[in-house]
Amino acid sequence: MRIAWFSPLPPHRSGIAAYSAELLPRLRHHEIDAFVDDGTGAAGAAAVTPIPGMRIRGAHDFPWRQAVQPYDVVVYQLGNDACHEYMWPYLVRYPGLVVLHDAQLHQSRAQGLIGRGRETDYRAEFGYCHPEAPPGIADLIISGLGGTLYYVWPMTRVAVEAARLMVVHNAVLGRDLDRSNPGQAIRHVRQGVADLITAARATPAEVRRRHGLPDDAILFGSFGRVTAQKGLTPVLRALAIIAPSMPAVRLLIVGDTPAYFDVAAQAEELGVADRVVITGYLDEDALPEYLAAVDVSLNLRWPTARETSAAWLRCLAAGKPTIITDLAHQTDIPSLDPRTRRPIFAMPPAGGPSDPICLIVGLDDEVNMLRLGMAWLGGDAALRTRLGQAARRYWETHATLACMAEDYEAALALASREPPTIHARWPAHLTEDGTGLARHLAASVGVPLAWLHATHP
Repeated sequence: MRIAWFSPLPPHRSGIAAYSAELLPRLRHHEIDAFVDDGTGAAGAAAVTPIPGMRIRGAHDFPWRQAVQPYDVVVYQLGNDACHEYMWPYLVRYPGLVVLHDAQLHQSRAQGLIGRGRETDYRAEFGYCHPEAPPGIADLIISGLGGTLYYVWPMTRVAVEAARLMVVHNAVLGRDLDRSNPGQAIRHVRQGVADLITAARATPAEVRRRHGLPDDAILFGSFGRVTAQKGLTPVLRALAIIAPSMPAVRLLIVGDTPAYFDVAAQAEELGVADRVVITGYLDEDALPEYLAAVDVSLNLRWPTARETSAAWLRCLAAGKPTIITDLAHQTDIPSLDPRTRRPIFAMPPAGGPSDPICLIVGLDDEVNMLRLGMAWLGGDAALRTRLGQAARRYWETHATLACMAEDYEAALALASREPPTIHARWPAHLTEDGTGLARHLAASVGVPLAWLHATHP
């Protein structure tokens, strides 16, 4: 099968770039051209880290290659980030398999349109996606007052309608999208990650000594860009509560630290700075040894775009107990409530192990549940072992790279058979193909192009 694959790729610091780099070698028996942003620097094709068996091309090469020899499937790895903006002109004109990594695309679409002075196009697209929205919401966004409004109106309708097949990595999200987009082809594909622990270059003891951590410390870890959305403020508050009675507890924060969120100052203010180690950004080669060094991983998220966390899945692969946020799309994860110490199975998983694999904390009682959960896990080594072993079994059944590649094969075959859909009701900026602008520019210098007529996909 000939496949065109639109995605950011390393060295771009994107979770989806790393995701594609891990998955593509599993699909190398297909003929795959990976199309990246034609921009300069890390986004340009020339700067992309080579992937064995893959041809890396700039996206501007796609239309003529598609015209000369059409691909069997065009795959779009779509997320709520500016690095995916380059895909939209292709996505709406060349229907394919759209992998929706975030159930909220509003921030990236607003940035892509408003940032280019296309406020009229943004209003039209927002109105099409959300005709029920109160008047003036688009103007609030344009004025820079979006805040949490982005999450109320996710602007995913065009992406769903443009897809021959929409793929998501969360079964609950898939069912929700199916209900809100009747008639669209939507499929759940398991997300997989590699087992990183085997690539660790240093032992847990060496990592701990590197940062002055005692060998017997109970080490909680947080991985990824250090933002308020990672729940670190309530974690620090819970740590401050349990610290006097648990002298061995420490917190390791691994990730890039932006200037707008000063987690070190918060730790100092709460009196736990001596319990917290902040590494800053680490290259990917160092991640396995830091993951191996922690006893418990904290994988909290709010607000959420209902994404599936690859960082959390890597913790499961490493056999680590985790603490996660009680979110709507995670109701099928077998977990324990730290208040009652009893299992929660709101929506038991279909097949595979169902033993609890993590602790879950609610947003309405977050600090208290973190306090109870961290104290419970910190003081019970047997529980940590039991949850870690169950987590590993869950990964082996649901979240290996082999699982993901198997599901992708079925999705690619289905997408190659799904007929494309033309949406005449879309706002004009989504269906224009540039011929109108070409005629206007030519006419302005006295060159008529009457033969050039606008066409739709």
